[in-house]
Amino acid sequence: MRSSIQIKLLLLRFFLFIASVIWLTGIISPCLDIGLFRALYPFQKQVYSIVCHQDINKSFNCSNIYFLVCARCSGIYLGSAIISLAVILVNRPIKIKTKLLVLLSLPLLADVLFTTIKLYNYNKLLSAITGLLFGSIVFLYILSAIENLLLQKKIHEF
Repeated sequence: MRSSIQIKLLLLRFFLFIASVIWLTGIISPCLDIGLFRALYPFQKQVYSIVCHQDINKSFNCSNIYFLVCARCSGIYLGSAIISLAVILVNRPIKIKTKLLVLLSLPLLADVLFTTIKLYNYNKLLSAITGLLFGSIVFLYILSAIENLLLQKKIHEF
């Protein structure tokens, strides 16, 4: 039988997965030919402008309607959604060290730097891939911190 803390941790992971999927669905909603999404597009665009510059030259599109975030942000959120499902399926404790976070963040940082200094031109696919890697590791790092905090709190209660 599972302890109450294990159930809470699993519920946390499930909640984060659902939240990631909802957020990602909003991003790709221009590709979904559903009237409700089309009607909400201006509102959604405003909401997502808080987290992304939304440059259409750096965004994927569907039927000439652009995603609500750029390719890099699309990758970040896709990486978070994929890894959030993986942590539910694997259901093991997560321990991510800061060194690993920094190491796996370097490709994204290098891509941003190299495109900014014009070493090479912006590439949507490359930006999405570096974003996916970054989104995955950041999600794991944050989840690890939250779970460790909850576990420490549980230990101090005894």
